[in-house]
Amino acid sequence: MGSFAIIMPVFNKMDYLNQAIDSVINQTLDFREHIELIIINDGSTDNSSLICKQYKERYPNHIKYVETDNNGPGAARNLGCKMVSEHSDYIGFLDADDTLELNALEKVDHFFSEHPVDLAILPIKYVDSKGVIKDHALNYRFRKGDRIINILEEYSAIHYYAGGVFIKKKLYENNQFSFVTSISYWEDALSFNRYLIENNDYGVVADTAYYYRREDNGHSLVDESWGNMARFNLLDNGYKKLIYLSLAKFGMVIPYIQYLLVYHIKLYLYKKNSKIFMASLNEEERKRFIVSFINIIRYVDDHIILEQKMNHYFKEFLISLKRNGWPLKRISISKNHRSDKIIIKKKTYVGLGIKIEGYYSSEFDSLTENDCIYIKIGKKLKKCPKREIKKDIKIWGVTVRDFKHAGFEIFLPLHRLNIEFYLSKNGLIHKLNEFNYYVRVMNKLIGLFKRNKKEIRYGQKVKNYDEESIMFTK
Repeated sequence: MGSFAIIMPVFNKMDYLNQAIDSVINQTLDFREHIELIIINDGSTDNSSLICKQYKERYPNHIKYVETDNNGPGAARNLGCKMVSEHSDYIGFLDADDTLELNALEKVDHFFSEHPVDLAILPIKYVDSKGVIKDHALNYRFRKGDRIINILEEYSAIHYYAGGVFIKKKLYENNQFSFVTSISYWEDALSFNRYLIENNDYGVVADTAYYYRREDNGHSLVDESWGNMARFNLLDNGYKKLIYLSLAKFGMVIPYIQYLLVYHIKLYLYKKNSKIFMASLNEEERKRFIVSFINIIRYVDDHIILEQKMNHYFKEFLISLKRNGWPLKRISISKNHRSDKIIIKKKTYVGLGIKIEGYYSSEFDSLTENDCIYIKIGKKLKKCPKREIKKDIKIWGVTVRDFKHAGFEIFLPLHRLNIEFYLSKNGLIHKLNEFNYYVRVMNKLIGLFKRNKKEIRYGQKVKNYDEESIMFTK
């Protein structure tokens, strides 16, 4: 049975610190026999210090605690590695607002005893402010159970987070693994992948979890990084470093690094992030950012971009930027499937019918003035009157999808509430989605009827409904 040193940097996490520490103490692997907890208070200004000292007093032989100036998580983790006892075999990393599944260390110990690899990771599960737990998108790596992943064979099996990473102590002692301290954000991703470029494989430990807390208040380190220069400097000090390391090792940017770059750099395109980020830069900085961004994305093959799980207009934007530079000249990328659909925005019951307002939505296309939406009535198609929509999707100020001509409205009688929508574009007509409002109206009637009967049964005062008001009042 191996022994663990868990390293925990702390910076102003007093609200979550107890849960994080308790998740280590209460492991199925005996805390006093097999675990030491090393806490680095990285310049906290809240009551984190008091909480840490209370635990230190309770477990003086099993908790090490030190206070430092705010030097960043990379420096704090490196300091923690220096404090690991001789009897510890493995080093694990836990952030102060996260927790470990209680069987995590037992599972990791078993994994290392069975697999010839020096670094392993846990599945990450997100926990929101309401306690709702969701799988991380990259957890597909764990579906095959405990195993070793070779990044040259599974290039989409990327990893970039320190939490839930475990290494054999010899890696640190032999200077094979340490954390970058030159950047304040993404230092763990750079550190982890610098190791992988040299060693190519890592282990995945299934049937346990690392619980990552996602703050909804916009004040996490990730959220706040969009408003400062950390994100700007990341292009040169993070992404490009991995590019150069891969070129030096393999003479090329390997697909694994390409996939990692796109997976992360696409965040600059998202509306919320880009709005904050671009507002934090002056005109000259924006120009330099775009140049650096283009120089990075040009190392990525088109198929790596197209394989990403993101909206098609992001893929189109990246490939257009890669090929044509800036200002953007849009390239229409061939597609092997369609995502066209009708979105219903509003339903108004009027007399003996229903007025429907909606719009056409697609990852691939914007409608022009000559394109039309139809509904099928019997065997005939009826054109839907257009309704102008003031909506578009922009990336860095460039409109990539325009909904101006996508809106429509139509009135349907009650006996025509099973609707099939069609699109006429470039002389071709194809079917979109369909809606059956007859079923919805009937369900609404049944619900009102049951509620009415229930109120009568319990002797409550009942509002008088006539048949028409029950049927047609929304």
